[in-house]
Amino acid sequence: MKSLMLLLSLFLSTNLFAHDEGHGPAIKDESLKGGTVTAIIAEKDVNKGRKAQMVYKGELVHESRGQDVKLYVYSQNMRPLDMTKFKNEVKAVQIERGGKKEFILKLDKTGKFFEGQRPKNKRVPFNIDVFIKQDDKKLFGAFDGLD
Repeated sequence: MKSLMLLLSLFLSTNLFAHDEGHGPAIKDESLKGGTVTAIIAEKDVNKGRKAQMVYKGELVHESRGQDVKLYVYSQNMRPLDMTKFKNEVKAVQIERGGKKEFILKLDKTGKFFEGQRPKNKRVPFNIDVFIKQDDKKLFGAFDGLD
């Protein structure tokens, strides 16, 4: 019984020391399209964690059972942006324990969002990182803990 209690306390305490800082400032905004909202930061600031300065906000909408993905990019006040100032394609990487798979999101005909098909995930949760180009800016967004 003592060993069980010791094992249980060790297991629970490891979660207290886990590193879960994220990329960019914490976001408290509600999603507009039913997806996950995160900070879009400069790609060069990825290693700054929560201290990275937010450039935009992004919302990733995906189907938990399907592979359809949509990416919306907003101002810091959650207003839709003019997507014609962005490149027509966004590189995306789906990250699971044991590997990474790249895919492309293309600007929709309406010019309001990027869309594409992600690889089928083997387990949950998984992460999707997006690499957005706007003129000469390289931007990054991390959507973590997706299912």
